[in-house]
Amino acid sequence: MQLLAGAEPIFYRGSETGCLCLHGFMAAPTQMRWMGQHLAAQGYTVYCPRLAGHGIDPRLISHLRWEDYYASVLDGYHLLRQQCEHIFVFGLSMGGTLALLLASQMEVTAIGVMASPVQFDSRLMPHANWVRFFKPYNFYPTPLELNEKIKAEQAQRGEPIIGQVRYELWSVAAINQLYKLVQTTYTKLPAVNVPLLLIYSEKDDVVSHDNCELIANRVGSQHVEKHYLKKSGHILTQDDERQTVLQLAAEFVHSVCANL
Repeated sequence: MQLLAGAEPIFYRGSETGCLCLHGFMAAPTQMRWMGQHLAAQGYTVYCPRLAGHGIDPRLISHLRWEDYYASVLDGYHLLRQQCEHIFVFGLSMGGTLALLLASQMEVTAIGVMASPVQFDSRLMPHANWVRFFKPYNFYPTPLELNEKIKAEQAQRGEPIIGQVRYELWSVAAINQLYKLVQTTYTKLPAVNVPLLLIYSEKDDVVSHDNCELIANRVGSQHVEKHYLKKSGHILTQDDERQTVLQLAAEFVHSVCANL
């Protein structure tokens, strides 16, 4: 057994300000690589962990619970806590949902949430617990247009040209765990009281940008920044407006640190 190329955890040693960067559901750390590089270039320590069950074999994730994903986040948090005075947490999609949950329970400096669900519009999600028994997997092919954009950027950066690193075979049991995670996190939002950066896209066809207002209205944070993109799909850290996303994240860290 071995990791898929691009599924390796990513670490950059920098200052005593640490950034924990969390990838999304069925994806891998490379989804956060460019954000990690950009934050590291500002001098920050960066860690992008691989969430449990991801980046190996899509069949393995069927046996895990959402708590296992969260345990990977806690490992990453404590790794940075041993080295850094301040910890920022950035998450894409499910990674942002996990960031919100972490901020509700642990001491973090601030969080950035990108295209993350705290509620689902789908009528099928609540039934995944039963669907898994007669249809254990769904096939979700890698979007070709975005994949070509990512390959072109990887080539320009001199990186291995591997495109998106994600499972195309999605476990319905894992989808059920994602639904449970989102439900749990929604109940914990009032306990989130740190500065919060929210980035969503109006063209996202996976997670509605309505989640931005849902989060902003439910958290206890006094400092909430909201940004809506116009061109990107769901994978904000790798799509057309990725540079805007990276810059917003870096500016957010700088702004919060200036007021510590």
